[in-house]
Amino acid sequence: MIIFVDGIDGSGKSTLIRHLAAALNRSGAEAAVSSPLWRYLPTIAAPEQFATWVLNTTGKDVAEALIRAMIDRLDDLRDMSRGQDRVYLVDRGPKTVYASARAHARERHAALEPLRKRLAVSVQALNAVQPCMAIELGEGENALKVALQRLESSQTVTPGYLKYLRSFATEMHTTDDWPGLPMQRLDASSPIEVNCAAAIESLRVGATRKDNPSSPFVTH
Repeated sequence: MIIFVDGIDGSGKSTLIRHLAAALNRSGAEAAVSSPLWRYLPTIAAPEQFATWVLNTTGKDVAEALIRAMIDRLDDLRDMSRGQDRVYLVDRGPKTVYASARAHARERHAALEPLRKRLAVSVQALNAVQPCMAIELGEGENALKVALQRLESSQTVTPGYLKYLRSFATEMHTTDDWPGLPMQRLDASSPIEVNCAAAIESLRVGATRKDNPSSPFVTH
């Protein structure tokens, strides 16, 4: 099974993934965290280089590179997970990556359409070999407020980054859920234990539906 965790920067995706992985492993399931998206960006070799790359690259080029990286990541997940019972946790799903790309591209959204279609094909191909779902942390202004409080406690939020975050949050709020991916929304401001429990329950319920093959942790 593939579980995408969606949300803007600072919404708590990485923290939720760590707690979910631990909870699933305790339940007897085998959970693994997917490789981060930056590893699929050929222009950077470490996450610390990401901000500099963004600043020195046009918004359209950043947007296209992010979507291409997500396509490669999905294709890898499809190949790795074929025939496995392992639960893969993915930080940033198709909705998040596409919303982030649109925020970077600004007014040049039409240029992303061919890549959006390729991304949709990769999602469908992955869904054909593994059941997939998405968990989204927060939406709209509340998600942005929570995220900014967290980000500002650990780094400097520059005016340019703030502008991007506002656009990113708007894109997440106004963009439809990704076709073919059931979505569970959680409040980004809730305690991590509450969100983790809600996510686990959503996974159990989803895994028992007729259109979703049994998950390895359903009976535990």
